[in-house]
Amino acid sequence: MTLDALAAEYMLNSEEKQIFKAYCANRFEDVEEIETPDTSFLKAWDRIIAYADMFGPVQAVNKLICPSRPVTLASPETMEIKLYDSPAGRIPILYVRDTADFEQLVTNIAFRGERPEHLSETGAFFLSNKTTRFIILSAKPYSNVPAAELGLPDEAEWEEQSLILRRGHECTHYFTKQTYGITNNMLHDEIMADFMGMYEAFGFYRAEWFLRFMGVISGSGGRLLFYTKDLPENVRRAVSRLAEIIACGLESWSLTEGFRAMTIAERIKWMCRTGLEGMLQN
Repeated sequence: MTLDALAAEYMLNSEEKQIFKAYCANRFEDVEEIETPDTSFLKAWDRIIAYADMFGPVQAVNKLICPSRPVTLASPETMEIKLYDSPAGRIPILYVRDTADFEQLVTNIAFRGERPEHLSETGAFFLSNKTTRFIILSAKPYSNVPAAELGLPDEAEWEEQSLILRRGHECTHYFTKQTYGITNNMLHDEIMADFMGMYEAFGFYRAEWFLRFMGVISGSGGRLLFYTKDLPENVRRAVSRLAEIIACGLESWSLTEGFRAMTIAERIKWMCRTGLEGMLQN
């Protein structure tokens, strides 16, 4: 299968085909790796985490992160601030298990006290700018999909697994930012991030779960609509089918000896360099 064949299958006209191929273009192709990523922002976080270890994470947030917009959390004892050793190096992570606390932290830290649209549908936030990079994670069910839809027996355990899945997902975005200077809310990035997150949380990748998260399989998930909201309907349908084919291919790849022999970084780089069209053909 190729992108041209998929465009023909969905009878895309010339304009739609151009939009489809532009959306599927590999933005990582021919981009040189950043030899020495900037990690100077970690110095400030060493101080923040030392303060949190001494006085508590809420006090660290209010004193050192957003003193002009202090937070009052419902479950402060469930919050942690840690430096996580990701494949791209250390990254500060705020682990927040209470949903209301997570939404307040994102609002006050990242959006200057103005609650962003669709925050109730968001389970993680990756802030990346010139002066700092960090991740805020929640334990909401991943992609708002309950455990029962995945055939999992324990909702509380699924929430903890969702937190780990999100960590792997967001650290994949961090990796592509640190390695290539690129991170996007597009299908290519999200396929890679969900793949790595699921593998970190469970030790396997299941295409069906990814397609439920995306809403390709109908249910509680529906993230693909967000990533394709600006595309014409016919193109969105073709992208949905593309996601289905690639997800099944990645599941098969995850069972190979070649995959198992790769490091985490090598797996991400392979998906970056291969691109959607390359994964479609594998």
